[in-house]
Amino acid sequence: MKNKQISNKEIILDYNRIYRSSGIRANSAYYKWLVRLLNPRPGAKLLDVSCGEGIFLSEALKEVKQIKEFGLDISDVAVSVVKKHCPQAMLIVADGQKIPFKDKQFDYVTCLGSLEHYLDPGLGIREIARVAKDSAKFCIVLPNSFDLDLFLHIIKKGDKPVDNFQILEKTATRNEWGNLLGTNGLSVEAVYGSNLWPELFQERTFKLKSISKFIRRFLIKHFCPLNLAREFIFICKKREASI
Repeated sequence: MKNKQISNKEIILDYNRIYRSSGIRANSAYYKWLVRLLNPRPGAKLLDVSCGEGIFLSEALKEVKQIKEFGLDISDVAVSVVKKHCPQAMLIVADGQKIPFKDKQFDYVTCLGSLEHYLDPGLGIREIARVAKDSAKFCIVLPNSFDLDLFLHIIKKGDKPVDNFQILEKTATRNEWGNLLGTNGLSVEAVYGSNLWPELFQERTFKLKSISKFIRRFLIKHFCPLNLAREFIFICKKREASI
């Protein structure tokens, strides 16, 4: 954590700043992949916690017709952006550490690269588990503290990269995140590694991007060991003791 004295108010202001400018997003193909890993059934209720710009919700609706979508984010600016992408979704401005839904409401719950930015990630996990049905399926994305990109940067530059883009961020190893999920109500069913998506062209255009970066990302994406992945995708269910 970069600053132990950060308040929730400061976090809200920082994310409103980000979503008024560059935003936070990945390639739509990445979100489509996450939808397929979760594999939600038609007509089910899906909640995306800390939904950002709503690209996952948009891709989920393309892949699974008639799915009932819900999204929440601490940033009101982000939620206003989601409304443009996902007019069909029920959207609310709310803190993922205090989700304003009753117990056991959802068939699928996702939190994609956000728990590490919470003041209390464990509380966020417990809230995710609480609002999900006993039979629910979860997709949780979390960053690795020892990823291959970090090692390559240290080899090249001799020091760790400095990243102050977001006000608060925690990282951990695969086992550390798995243990945190387990002690807060979720059981890990499968883990996938995720790295920067190789893009030869800018999305939805034919404008060529860096060929060298494309080759590097392609090789890392397909050959990087799981424990050195940039992020971990945890597919989970509720722990028996919490059902």
